Amino acid sequence: MLDIKALADELSIPEEKLIKESLKTYLNDKLIEIESEIFKLRKKWKVKNIYEMNKLAEEGKITEEEALDDFFLLDNLEAERDKILKVLKLIEDE
Repeated sequence: MLDIKALADELSIPEEKLIKESLKTYLNDKLIEIESEIFKLRKKWKVKNIYEMNKLAEEGKITEEEALDDFFLLDNLEAERDKILKVLKLIEDE
């Protein structure tokens, strides 16, 4: 198992700072990944968010069959993005 204290000592960084900065880096990397996938889906369907995609389906401009997987994927990605942003804000406010 990774010894965080030993790593922090080796890097001459307080353990808490190492954990905090590592978490921020990980979350920012995940955020970039998620934003990229969201961008691709928005571009594919020419929408700004899940609500616009839903509106297209309600108006019959796209069928549920052709968009269902992407609809749920976009919805999940947007929710995951929002969670990550919330956690990043908590880290920054600390």
